[in-house]
Amino acid sequence: MTSKLAPARIGLLIDYLDEDGNFDENIMPSLQLVADEYVEQGLLDRPVEFVVRAVQGLPNGSFRAVRDAFFELVAEDAHVIFGPWVSENGAALRRYVEDLGDVACITMGASETMLGEWVFGLPAGSMEEEPIIIATVAALDGCRSVGVAYEDSLIGTEYLRTTRVACADAGLTITTEVPIPQVQSEKRAAMAVLAAHRPDGIIHVGFGLGIPGMNEALADIDWMPPRYTTTAFEFASTSSWWRNQLAGWIGLDQYDERNQTGQEFLDRFEERHARRPEYFFPVYCYDVGRLMMIALADARPLTGIGVKQALERIKMVPAATGAPGTRLRFGKYIRHGWMGSEFLVARRVLPDASGIVIHGTIEGLLERPELS
Repeated sequence: MTSKLAPARIGLLIDYLDEDGNFDENIMPSLQLVADEYVEQGLLDRPVEFVVRAVQGLPNGSFRAVRDAFFELVAEDAHVIFGPWVSENGAALRRYVEDLGDVACITMGASETMLGEWVFGLPAGSMEEEPIIIATVAALDGCRSVGVAYEDSLIGTEYLRTTRVACADAGLTITTEVPIPQVQSEKRAAMAVLAAHRPDGIIHVGFGLGIPGMNEALADIDWMPPRYTTTAFEFASTSSWWRNQLAGWIGLDQYDERNQTGQEFLDRFEERHARRPEYFFPVYCYDVGRLMMIALADARPLTGIGVKQALERIKMVPAATGAPGTRLRFGKYIRHGWMGSEFLVARRVLPDASGIVIHGTIEGLLERPELS
């Protein structure tokens, strides 16, 4: 009699929840579809079980909740962990992951201070690269000077450092740097400081929770220049409220409808669930899901160290995220998973907040379609 196979276990360490304590509804269906496809195609010889710990970490909650969730997932025998998502939590958690040296984490946080032997990055951007891309796009749009609003936090100050260099390289003069809170707050005074020098545009850097209220404050002072941000822009895909907060903004995103790998995944998602979530998170989950499935299938043995070494062997996997041609890979000394200069694209929220359209990439501006 054959004994039942124990499942391969994937831990999900979700450290950002909305105001109702929920996380994105398409994460689990996307990851489950990936797991089912690998099992059904015989690429993985055992079932997959997802173990979820969803907590409110920084900036709205506490790091301790994230640390406790990590150790709970380890105790649940997770072979690999997807998370944390937020850089401030990842930077603080890194030493616990490295000291344990038993379970690899794949983080979507942007700070490279998180990375290590056991912490792999498939970031929703990169604090080193995002400012280079968005400064280039602003310059392509004709800006020659910008005011910078940076969130007064670990993330914001790290972005500010790289933004200074990126703007200089792109030929942009920074007229003013203004700190803003990493939470919702009154923005009129800060926007007035930026407006005093009348730069050609504004660049915001930070997690994104400092953006709400900026459009309203700019309208109050009767000044509405071109506005740019990093992957904080992806909040625009999460709700109509966020889309209104980012109306008229240009920012970095991971979704590109031209990417056929992503569109084919959404075809299969739509066939199963009778809906088509056309934004960054489902295709991102397809990418991180495949990385984990490949590593689980290739791990020899199926242990934490086996999965870590299998992740390091992944090379040249076509990505669903980013522009066509983006690929995925890790290596023994490679912890940033994206390959290609267009793993992030610039998108634009229409002025009336009715939709989001492609704008350009670091390689150049694209035709600017309006929604019909």
